[in-house]
Amino acid sequence: MKKKKLFRALVTVLLIILQLLGLSFIIYALVLYKGVETFYRVLGTIILIYFFLLLSYLLLNSIKKKNTKSFIALIVFTLLIVGIEFTGFYYLNKIYVALNSYNKDKNMYYSSLVSYDKTLKTYKDLNDDKIGIIEDVNDIEGYVLPKEIIGDLKLENNNKIVKYNSTMELLHALKNKEIEAAFFSSNYIDMFYTLDGYENIEEDTVVLYETSKEYVSKEENIKSETSSLDKPFTMLLIGVDSSKDGVTSGYNADVLLLVTFNPNTLRATLTSVPRDMYLKTACSGNAYRRINTTTWGSSSSCAVKTIENLFDVDIDYYAKINFKGVVQLVDAVGGIDVDVPYSLCEQNSSRKWGDNTQYIEKGNQHLNGEQALALARNRHSAKDSKKMQQYCPTYTEGVRNDYQRGKNQMKVIMGIVKAATKLTDPNQAVNILEKISSNFQTNVTTDDVLSLYSLAKSLVISDTTELVNVQRLQLKGYNAWRTVYEPSSKSYPAVTIPYTGSIKDIKNEMNINLGKSNYTLIKSISFDLNKPYESTIIGQDKYVQEKIKTMPNLSTYSVSDIKTFASNNNKTIQFVDVDTNQNVDIYDYSTYHFYSQSVHKDTILDMVNDIVIKVKMN
Repeated sequence: MKKKKLFRALVTVLLIILQLLGLSFIIYALVLYKGVETFYRVLGTIILIYFFLLLSYLLLNSIKKKNTKSFIALIVFTLLIVGIEFTGFYYLNKIYVALNSYNKDKNMYYSSLVSYDKTLKTYKDLNDDKIGIIEDVNDIEGYVLPKEIIGDLKLENNNKIVKYNSTMELLHALKNKEIEAAFFSSNYIDMFYTLDGYENIEEDTVVLYETSKEYVSKEENIKSETSSLDKPFTMLLIGVDSSKDGVTSGYNADVLLLVTFNPNTLRATLTSVPRDMYLKTACSGNAYRRINTTTWGSSSSCAVKTIENLFDVDIDYYAKINFKGVVQLVDAVGGIDVDVPYSLCEQNSSRKWGDNTQYIEKGNQHLNGEQALALARNRHSAKDSKKMQQYCPTYTEGVRNDYQRGKNQMKVIMGIVKAATKLTDPNQAVNILEKISSNFQTNVTTDDVLSLYSLAKSLVISDTTELVNVQRLQLKGYNAWRTVYEPSSKSYPAVTIPYTGSIKDIKNEMNINLGKSNYTLIKSISFDLNKPYESTIIGQDKYVQEKIKTMPNLSTYSVSDIKTFASNNNKTIQFVDVDTNQNVDIYDYSTYHFYSQSVHKDTILDMVNDIVIKVKMN
C-alpha cells in the first residue's frame, strides 16, 4: 500500500512539474505574440492556469484514494493538456523564430578580385599593377571588405590602388585595361551579364581572390517610428536577379513592385517599375542610372530612396527575394493558378536551357515554382533571342516587353497571395517560412506582422479573400535606347525615360489609397461587350511630353550661340586654350577655333554643371 502511495506521489510530482514547464513555455509564447489582442492572450493564460491548479489539486487528492481508474484518467488528461501546451509552444515559437530570421542585424557579404587577364592565376601574380575599388565607404563589397583584403594580402606594397566613383566606371576601367584587377561583389557575373558588351563576362574574366565576412547590415532602417502594418503603408518588393543563394550581395533588381495598402478600406495598389527606367538616382552623386542597377551596392537604400523621390512617397518597408526564393515560395504554397497571356518558354532559375527549359501554354494554368518564375521573367520571344530560337522557335505569339513582364509579375504575385490564403495547416506555414529563409529578406519585424492579427481575423470571419481590392499601376516611359550617353559607362545604354504624366497618375492613385487625397475622376472609360474585360492599368495612358534635354554637339555652334545655350540652361561656360590650358575670353572664332567639349554629346543636361570648350589658336 505504501509503495502504491509513493508511486502515485512520484507520478503526481512529475506531472505537476511537466504541467508547470508546459504552462511556462506556452505563456512565454503568448507574451511573444503581443500583436494578438491582449484580452484573448490573458484569457488563454487564465484558462491554462486554472487547468494547472485544478489538475494539480485532483492529482494530489488522488494520492490517498484507491480509485486506480480515476487516477489513470487524470494522468491521461494531464498528459493531453501538457501535450497541447508543448505542441502550441513548438509551433508558435517556430513561427516567431522564422519570422525573426528575415530581419537580420548582420549579413554575410562576398567580395572577389577580378581580372580580364586570364594568364593570371592568383592575386600573387599581380606586381606593380593598378587595382580598382569603389570610393563609396558605405559599399561593403566594393570598398569595406576590399580594403580589409588589401591590408591582409599587403596588395598596396607592390600595386597601386585606384578609386572610382561608381561600379560602372570601375567595370569600364577594368575591361579597357586601365587597371589590371578590380574588386566586385562575388555575384558580379549576374550583375553585369545583361549589359551591352559584357554578355560573356563569365568566360572573359578570372577570379584571383575571393572571401566573405559577416558585417552589420547596411540596409538602412527606412521605416519611420510611426510605421505600422495596421495603418496605411507602402512596401517595395524587390526581385533579386541572382541564381545564387542569398540576397545580400550586389545584384540587379529584376523586379520592382511598389505596394500601398490601406487596412481600413482593404484596398491596395501594385505599381510596376520597369527595370530599364532611366532615373535620377539618390546615390552616385545623383547620377542617372537604370533603376535595376541601384542595388549594386551592399544595400537597397539607393533603390528605395530613388523610388521615394520619383513618386514623392515615403516607403515604410522593403522585402527582397531571389530566383530560388520565388521557386521555393510557389512550390511551398502548392503552386499558383494564373491566366497565362501567351504560350512561352524560358530558362530555369539557374539560367539553364536544354532539358531545363520551362514550357508554359496559354490560358488558365496551374504553375509550379519554376514555371511561375519563367512567366515573371519572360520578356523575349524566339524573334529576338538566340536561345529561344534554338529551344522554342515556335513561341513567338504575344507582346513581349518590360510592360508585359510587369503585368505577368503582378499575376504571379496575386496568384501567390490567393494560394497562401487557402493554407490552413500550421505545418505548411512553418514549412514556407523555413524554405525561403535563406533567399528572402525584409525590414518587416515580427511585431509588425503580428499587428495584422485584427485584419487577418476579420478576413477569416468573412471567409473571403476577394474583399481586398487590388488596383494595378504601371510606370510608362518613352524609348530612349541608344540615344542617351552615360558618362560612367562611356556608352549608350538601352534605357526608357518615364513619362511625367504616368508618374503623376500613379502618385495620385497611391495618395488616394493612403488617405492623403480624395478621389478625382481622371477620365471616362468605355468597353466592348464582344471583347473580354480587362481592368484598367493606371499609368499606361498615351502620354505626350517633350523629350529629356541632352547635350548637343557644340562644334557646329557659334561662340554667341554656345554662350546663349549655357545661359538658357543655367550652365557655366569656360573657353580654355588647349595649348596653354589657360582660360581665354573670346567672342567669335576669328582668333581661335573649336577643338573639343568637356561634356560628351547626348549626356543628359541635368547631370551637367560646368561646360568647358577647348579652343585652339588659328
